[in-house]
Amino acid sequence: MTRGFDVVETGIADLRAALEKGETTAVELLDAYLARIDAYDRPGTATALNALVVMNPDARAEAEASDARRARGETLGPLDGIPYTAKDSYLAKGLTAAAGSPAFEHLVAQRDAFAIERLRAGGAVLIGLTNMPPMANGGMQRGVYGRAESPYSADWLTSAYGSGSSNGSGTATAASFGAFGLGEETWSSGRAPASYNALCAYTPSRGVISVRGNWPLVPTMDVVVPHTRTMADLFELLDVIVADDPESRGDLWRAQPWIPLPAPSQVRPASYPALAPADAPTARAALAGKRVGVPGMYINADPDAGTNPHGGIGGQTGQRIDTRPSVVALWEAARRDLEAAGAEVVEVDFPVVSNYESDRPGAPSLLTRGLVGRDFLTVEIEDLSAWAWDDFLRANGDPALATLTEVDGDRIWPKQDGELPDRYAGFDDTIADYPRFVRERPYASFTDMPHLEQGLRGLEETRRVDLEEWMDGLGLDAVVFPAVADVGPADMDVREASADLGWRNGVWVANGNLVPRHLGIPTVTVPMGTMTDIGMPVGLTFAGRAYDDNALLALAAAFEATGSRRTEPSRTPRLAAE
Repeated sequence: MTRGFDVVETGIADLRAALEKGETTAVELLDAYLARIDAYDRPGTATALNALVVMNPDARAEAEASDARRARGETLGPLDGIPYTAKDSYLAKGLTAAAGSPAFEHLVAQRDAFAIERLRAGGAVLIGLTNMPPMANGGMQRGVYGRAESPYSADWLTSAYGSGSSNGSGTATAASFGAFGLGEETWSSGRAPASYNALCAYTPSRGVISVRGNWPLVPTMDVVVPHTRTMADLFELLDVIVADDPESRGDLWRAQPWIPLPAPSQVRPASYPALAPADAPTARAALAGKRVGVPGMYINADPDAGTNPHGGIGGQTGQRIDTRPSVVALWEAARRDLEAAGAEVVEVDFPVVSNYESDRPGAPSLLTRGLVGRDFLTVEIEDLSAWAWDDFLRANGDPALATLTEVDGDRIWPKQDGELPDRYAGFDDTIADYPRFVRERPYASFTDMPHLEQGLRGLEETRRVDLEEWMDGLGLDAVVFPAVADVGPADMDVREASADLGWRNGVWVANGNLVPRHLGIPTVTVPMGTMTDIGMPVGLTFAGRAYDDNALLALAAAFEATGSRRTEPSRTPRLAAE
């Protein structure tokens, strides 16, 4: 058998260099990724990871066009000819955009989402779309295409069960089914699969990456989340997709008229790759003198956390987090690495979470402190989300499905036979009602909705007071914490004992729960290591002030450069021809 180009764990810069030197072609790269998908992802294979669910029939033509350009001495940009995957919530012209739901299985994208548009203009090759639960309204529940499985272990999930909907993107990127993946997040759907798959993930400040053309879930929270195996690859991708988008329809924070946001061009650096340290000494120098706080609640060091018997705002929020000892051990190793580089690490409380979830006696909650009203939270989840779904369909313009009023709500997320009930008590809205909401409470524009302006301002003020003023008072450059407390068992959808483990706080959703996305807190998650007892990866999350994204990215890249913490998936080794 002819030995093909080895794409396993190969970075974007090396792929590009091989293309430039004539050592491979875009078609050969595509074939190498497709061979891995055929070997490990498809039904009937030993692993059947089920990450890629909608294949792009034009992928080969796109790769051939890239090779033809290169043969003429032309390229469209640094990602020309680089194959990648995107979540099933992204519009990619000509492909279906089910968002994991049987109600939208045959919806056809009439245009590209902004991120896809930028990548297509730069010559990148879309392999296909990745798996997710219906409408991203969960994590590892099975949708119209089932769910993705872990490339590391058949015993554990590939993402958090309660919020980890970019599960296909996490699996595909970890298993080298593409050079990178595009995920999305509303609660922790980008961070969780990154942690479970030893990936880098970036959740940006509001408006930094346009979400136009992405299926919305909750427009106040939704963000694009790139998935890569290294920070260098993340920077390559950000250099292309972080750009001003003149069209704001479908992107609430850029479209709303009340709170001015900086344009992406005002936030992004001239070069994202320039944020990366050149070597380990440069990385240590970048960390020297930085003061970072680790919330005790995430490392079993806050005895008051989770002690309010009336705490929480729904689900497992506000409950005590019991972090797996092997995760704490990885954190302690990360702490030593940070301190060896000259950073100061201090244990802290975390009021932005405590005051949102009322996790201890005397702490308020988002509902009780008065900055955000209950009426807003109802409008946000019911009227705004339903309106955004309908507006998404109208903007897409598929003549076969042009409005949400045509949709049977019961088909949006039908329950699977034998599936245990979810544990979202307190989050009592149901997306099956969204078509009815649009019919009964039609709005010409989201700006007509009551309480919305006040609520958006309240979210911003909550972050300013509970995170940014708090960080300023402690002199913190960033907050760091294990991305998850543990991982969920693979059978927790059908076995009660496993469900008890997987629905715990810190496991059902990545650490932080709703807070980072609801309050617009940027984060960067990088591999922290692999748990010695179960062989599953876990990430380290860096969080900080709004629009301090570049500093967070630089810190995360510097930490990554101080050690080798990513492990290759054991279930998807190199093929014989690689």
